[in-house]
Amino acid sequence: MPMTINPADAFSQSYAEARAKFRATAQAAGADLTALKHPMLGPNGEELACDVARFGATDAPAVLWINSATHGVEGYCGSGVQIGLMALGWHRQLPAGVALLLTHAINPHGFAWTRRVNEDNVDLNRNFGPQGVALPVNPGYADIHQWVIPEAFEGAQRDAADGALEHYRAQHGDRAFSQAISGGQFAYPKGLFYGGLTPTWSNRTLRALIDRQLAQAKRFCFIDIHTGLGPLGYGEPSYVGDPTEAAFAECRRWLGDDVSWLERGTGQSTPLHGHIGLPFRPLYAQAKTGPVLGLEFGTLPSSEVRAALRADHWLHTYGSLDSDQGRAIKRRIRDVFYVDTDDWKHQVMVRTDELVGKALKGLAG
Repeated sequence: MPMTINPADAFSQSYAEARAKFRATAQAAGADLTALKHPMLGPNGEELACDVARFGATDAPAVLWINSATHGVEGYCGSGVQIGLMALGWHRQLPAGVALLLTHAINPHGFAWTRRVNEDNVDLNRNFGPQGVALPVNPGYADIHQWVIPEAFEGAQRDAADGALEHYRAQHGDRAFSQAISGGQFAYPKGLFYGGLTPTWSNRTLRALIDRQLAQAKRFCFIDIHTGLGPLGYGEPSYVGDPTEAAFAECRRWLGDDVSWLERGTGQSTPLHGHIGLPFRPLYAQAKTGPVLGLEFGTLPSSEVRAALRADHWLHTYGSLDSDQGRAIKRRIRDVFYVDTDDWKHQVMVRTDELVGKALKGLAG
């Protein structure tokens, strides 16, 4: 759709601003708007919630679902995308029989507190593994955990930890190093990419939304907005839906040959246990069809993203939020997941606009 707004106007500078802007835009656009309240509060005592805006009939046979803030701080981008899509008028251009669903901040605590994880230090995109099944062991992370978050943020201990991590990377290779750190782990609750031992509030909320919002649908497309991996401003669609060749081929027919397959390790991200695509898979046994994917927008080099994540985890383990150092770490964690420039925002909106058009065409069949 031709760009009719300045994309920068759709983005915000805080969770509270993003939430207010999303709700106001959705109400003005005539959405069926609800709020699913989180049990905790934001840093300024503000209410936290996952806000849900739906356009189209409740019994629509097809649903395009755009989700934001699975990884909290990445909600700066996802919120802007959702507000921008409404400002561009996509809710008025829906094909017959297709509904549009926007879930704003499925992990509102992480968004509000400028964290990638949730209130329990859980990475939501590692939290959806099947219950009653033994959790996988990540031996690579076990090898390096002691160095990932050393007790000292600066000085000899930190230098030694950084040197040990670099030695591990040189010895095992970049891909193995990335898998060790970011593939997910379930043994170190204060560590990076911790998947949690039980379903989180956000996990339970998403599953309830799937049951309610897709009950009548025969076809769906779920797009989860992410940032932090890949070339600056590029949006890579990463498939996590029905794990069959036929379903992946259909997704590529809809969205293009640049769709990668997460579990095959063909994209920017390493394969994950407990990713957000898993709760959608029971739908395929109910004869429902459609792709589930993450849309990952590149920001800064991976080394800078990783350093900011380590600093944020150190801050919440050993440091003080109410300090100059704490505020600097928070600014940095936001910067590596949200490039606050008009050019980057324009790239994000143009790419999302393109893929939304393709998804709606596929859903219309």
